[in-house]
Amino acid sequence: MKNVRRHARRLASTGARRAAGTLPHLRLNRHYADVAAQVSAAGIGVSASSQLQRISLTQAVLAHSQALAQMRRATARSLAVESGIKPWHGASPALFTTLLEVARQAQAAGEDELAADVYRLLVDSRPRSQGSWRGLAGALDATGDYAGARAAAERYQQLTGTPLDLPNEAARSWAADTALLDAELDRLARTAQPADSDDEPARDDITGTWVEAERIAARDGIGAALPVFARALVAARTAPTSTGAGFGAAYDALVARTVASGGPTRELAPLVDAVNAARRPVAHGRLTGEQAAALRTLDLSGLRQYLAGRSVCLVANSARLLEHRVGGFVDEHDVVIRFNSFALDAPHTGTRTDVHATIHLHGFNWSVPVDVRLVFSGKRDLWRSSVVANVDPDAQTWLGDESLRWPALQLFSPEERARFKVPTTGFNTLRLIDFLDVSTAIDLVGFDFYDGGAHRLPEAMHLPVAEAHSYSAERDWVMGRAVAATDITISLR
Repeated sequence: MKNVRRHARRLASTGARRAAGTLPHLRLNRHYADVAAQVSAAGIGVSASSQLQRISLTQAVLAHSQALAQMRRATARSLAVESGIKPWHGASPALFTTLLEVARQAQAAGEDELAADVYRLLVDSRPRSQGSWRGLAGALDATGDYAGARAAAERYQQLTGTPLDLPNEAARSWAADTALLDAELDRLARTAQPADSDDEPARDDITGTWVEAERIAARDGIGAALPVFARALVAARTAPTSTGAGFGAAYDALVARTVASGGPTRELAPLVDAVNAARRPVAHGRLTGEQAAALRTLDLSGLRQYLAGRSVCLVANSARLLEHRVGGFVDEHDVVIRFNSFALDAPHTGTRTDVHATIHLHGFNWSVPVDVRLVFSGKRDLWRSSVVANVDPDAQTWLGDESLRWPALQLFSPEERARFKVPTTGFNTLRLIDFLDVSTAIDLVGFDFYDGGAHRLPEAMHLPVAEAHSYSAERDWVMGRAVAATDITISLR
């Protein structure tokens, strides 16, 4: 009877406060109810998936549903939440912790919009929740809300004193006035000086102009090359079918190696703004949501099974391949692995490609049919966006999952990470194969560590050799483990 009378008094008090418009938590609790319904619907939507990340998301949604059901069984707490007397997270702390886990798993599964909605509720409910602000910054960054992501990152820094790096930080300026950026691009282009007499004559096409800019940057620094870079961008912007494809891969490589080497990124700021003004946004990725969910993925254990008891040949993109007729030797192996923008020349390179390993920055060979495609990226969000934008759903039997996106994270010791700051695609793959140690032979063909030039697809030949890689350190590691070597092959088993 005491409990009944207490509930009656509380309800009467609630009615009076509702009439007076003073319920303190009604808005917040309604916000929670909307998000909880959204979470429940999302859980149903992904429950049939066999992907590990989506299974984890389903489990997190179930845990939150159980916490909610438990709270509702406590009549007093349930009434207090429904009436707005208590905040939803105050009535049941388990609701907050389980919902935070839902947001984290949604982010891991690529459900960034859902993650952002949940994180918004969490920071609205507990404005000093450090994990919620950090998660919100990452989710907004992944969805393209760069201004919101930066605001959330700054709030996180206020709470923790620790700055937060965002994967798409360079894109903050994309939302700036396009007309102003176009004007800056034109201004930069007009300052370009004629090529020096010692240089090759400047070409009119986009790729040739970009190559000229790369040469000036290598000689005099990025600042001196900005006007010529801008001239390439003007050409790309005004081309009838311009999407930035004429300079995109080279631009991405330029930014990546500048950042990786600790170079002066401030000098790149005008170029970044100009590029993003010139590039036309891609409306949709190559994969639909249904296709992404249906992809057959491969983790470390699956790759071990694929390679077990088989001979492996890793073929580098080296010009020295064209000096040796090793195609037959390559194709004799059970598994042939090639990298990034590889090009085939049957007598010299062989014809088969069973595994294609590519860095997320490259847009080459994604539709070449293979057993396994490995996509490498040191940043999770960039890995995801690359997969969505580039993967052809019918071009591989298995796609390496997120656990294989950057072998250096798992396989390198802290000392090695310092030594191999930006491992090449070939070295990342080699370390992975060597670590698994299930292959009957591991042969490297054409691994000259870029001493002899490159052999790539024609549209990739203008890409410069990235200076951020530790080629000499990679050579030392490989040769220290070699059991046999010729001028074109190295055997590790």
